[in-house]
Amino acid sequence: MIDHRDPPEAFNPGVLEAATPGVRQLFDYWDACRAGRSMPSREDFDPIDLPRLMPGMILVDVEGERPDGSGIFRYRLVGSDEVEARRHNPTGKLIEDGYYASSLDSALGAYEFVRSRGIPLYDPLDFVDRRGRRVQESSILLPFSEDGVTVSQILVYSERLRSRC
Repeated sequence: MIDHRDPPEAFNPGVLEAATPGVRQLFDYWDACRAGRSMPSREDFDPIDLPRLMPGMILVDVEGERPDGSGIFRYRLVGSDEVEARRHNPTGKLIEDGYYASSLDSALGAYEFVRSRGIPLYDPLDFVDRRGRRVQESSILLPFSEDGVTVSQILVYSERLRSRC
């Protein structure tokens, strides 16, 4: 689990050497879509180009800020693998009502990291879910911006790691 309290201000693609091929493929596509900008717009990115990855994708809207300055995040689209893992579809819900992570603070911290910095976050996960199952995932969060500055949406992709047991 990544400590989101004082992370770097720039993304180092070298961290993806430990990532799954799907995470690396999605990052490379996102990186190409931004065409030299700090982040692409959602319009620049077409998930149809990555059909094998679509079941593990989540699109989250950034709906503004709370009084404390933290972001408000809502699930716009949730891929079928992510729905199955949760055993419910959180589409349309706030992150607080549908997160799948070790804790709400961890989930919100990852989204806030991406929103506040406008950079990707590679976040390998290892936690026990609410049903007592161990979850090991390779995950990445990627920002979109309509104005080139403000993060308007965050694309998440998670891929389950095979258990060695």
